Amino acid sequence: MGVNQKTLSIFLLILSMASLIFAYFVEYFMNIAPCPLCIYQRFPYLIFIILSLISLYRNTNNSCYYIAVAICAILLSGYHTGVERGVFELSRFCAPQVTIADNTSVIDFTNMLYNSHIGMCNKPALVVFGLSMTEWNLLFNITLVAIFIKFRRN
Repeated sequence: MGVNQKTLSIFLLILSMASLIFAYFVEYFMNIAPCPLCIYQRFPYLIFIILSLISLYRNTNNSCYYIAVAICAILLSGYHTGVERGVFELSRFCAPQVTIADNTSVIDFTNMLYNSHIGMCNKPALVVFGLSMTEWNLLFNITLVAIFIKFRRN
């Protein structure tokens, strides 16, 4: 017995929403600042939500799009994992989201550093069972691709 498109879309919608809720929970309630790459890794989940809603509304099969988005998510989280593990060098995508004016005093700069939460792309902020959130995201998206490919075959 195969899984129908509506069930897959609802499953993906719930998982994507739960993933984003967890990311925002970690950021705002646990007060752990995301790095720029962590923020970029949220976009595939937004795309999954949009595709799932379209699929549910129009009753269409978007599994090819799901696979493409999940592969992009794997590439992004794989790159971020490589940055965390020291395999890849930091790139311009990892630039801090803080801007400093030319006329900023040393005291203002010090206060800004101590009051700002700046996530570092090469330093995992949260590790669970020996894996960073980025590595969990990578494993999750690999699992999603496997599910989508299996669904395509049925």
